[in-house]
Amino acid sequence: MDAEFARGRGAAGEPLLDLDEIQGNILVPFGGPVQHHLYLRWTSDPRPWVGRAAAAVTSTRALLADRARGGGGTVVGLSFSARGLRALGRRPDTLLDVPFQDGLAARSPLLGDPADPADRGHPDNWPVGGRGTTADALLVVRAADHAAARAAADRLAGGPGGPEVLHRDRCASLDDSGYEREHFGYRDPVSQPAVRGAARGTGAPLCPPAAPDRPHEAAPGQRRLWPGEFVFGHPGQDPVAADPPGAVASGGPDWTVNGSLLAVRRYRQEVGAFQAFAEHACEELARRGFTGWTPDALSARLFGRWRDGTPVSLRPDAPDPALSSCPLSRNAFGFTADLGPVDDTRGWRVPVGAHIRKAYPRDHETDLETRAAIETHRLLRRGMPYEDHGERGMVFACYQTSLERQFEFVVRSWLNNPYQQHEGDNHDPIVGRPHRALGDLVPREFALRLPSGEPGGTLVRLPMPAPFTVPRGGGYFFTPALSALRTLARPSVPGRTR
Repeated sequence: MDAEFARGRGAAGEPLLDLDEIQGNILVPFGGPVQHHLYLRWTSDPRPWVGRAAAAVTSTRALLADRARGGGGTVVGLSFSARGLRALGRRPDTLLDVPFQDGLAARSPLLGDPADPADRGHPDNWPVGGRGTTADALLVVRAADHAAARAAADRLAGGPGGPEVLHRDRCASLDDSGYEREHFGYRDPVSQPAVRGAARGTGAPLCPPAAPDRPHEAAPGQRRLWPGEFVFGHPGQDPVAADPPGAVASGGPDWTVNGSLLAVRRYRQEVGAFQAFAEHACEELARRGFTGWTPDALSARLFGRWRDGTPVSLRPDAPDPALSSCPLSRNAFGFTADLGPVDDTRGWRVPVGAHIRKAYPRDHETDLETRAAIETHRLLRRGMPYEDHGERGMVFACYQTSLERQFEFVVRSWLNNPYQQHEGDNHDPIVGRPHRALGDLVPREFALRLPSGEPGGTLVRLPMPAPFTVPRGGGYFFTPALSALRTLARPSVPGRTR
């Protein structure tokens, strides 16, 4: 497949996207209500099985058609680890991404994961994705219920020469609150980037601009990013100027065009510890003379949103269901005077170290990035809650074209960095972990700027317990285009990597 083909242009200079080639779930999410994630290990030559499985994989165009019919069908995605590609006769080191080549277990120390082998968050204790449990492939099946998902997944994974199932995550939407949420009780997802580009053949935009004079936004506060941030063979973001296209994202070999890199992190969520901290923090604030705090209000500051997704930036005193349910309103905010609603660079409304600011600083430039550069670290998140033998957690999954510049940068330079911004910063309170190199010199704490008699208020630092999330495995994968799946299923030419 020629990369120039993928880089065609449609109306208004929009890149042409081959939706029959790009797997579903990359640019358009599978969604719920149920997903089964099967981590697979080859037991024999995998190419015959890959050839059979490829016929069931859902393209983006087919996924859009399913959504137009109500989204009740069964859809399938298939991705490979570096180990899996090697067994398919391809050299993983030709795919231009070092974290992918290394694998998640090897990169675990850089992500701040526990160093103690006895800790359940150490890679040696992961159910899947550790040093001895790395998967060759990840099969994702979305269906109407668990029975349908299991039947489809078992049928696809079975048959002659079928792989061993190392681990299965049974994921399901939690929508008992009237909206999809995760186990801490917060609406998810709420904020995602939109993707620029038009469907090859029809010219229909994947995510239309909000207005002709605002081609960079699909909705207020939702930027339209160039597709090369998420799919190889297309232009990405320019780190200097936010609107013009940047360089074309290259994965290396021709078979990477229209493919994407997938990071999967399984996080156990310590729901009881999270709730207990919010209650204890309110007591501590009262002891210091700051009364009137409730656990819900304190938790909203940890996230930067109320449980229903209402931004604290727009509604600092209470959630607003009408606002949170409106996709045109719930992301229409920033943290500076430019995007407003107020200048919150010091964290008066949303603490500087709140989760939504750590994960995406929006218009508030960091010590490392300008506003344009911030957009080069975005992710297309595709997470789902799971429950496994009493363990509650989130399968965090995201697509990108650089694990190092996107997923790992966000974790290492933003979430785990207590100095991402100036005064008032901290480790991300939800998923951040201390840098190993800093040890205990920088304790986990949460900083709140509160009104007082002092100029600039009082910065109250609340000591935090162990992280509320524990890494429990996952993997780094490559999600090929549909034609590349068929190519990978054929015997490779000796000495040829492309």
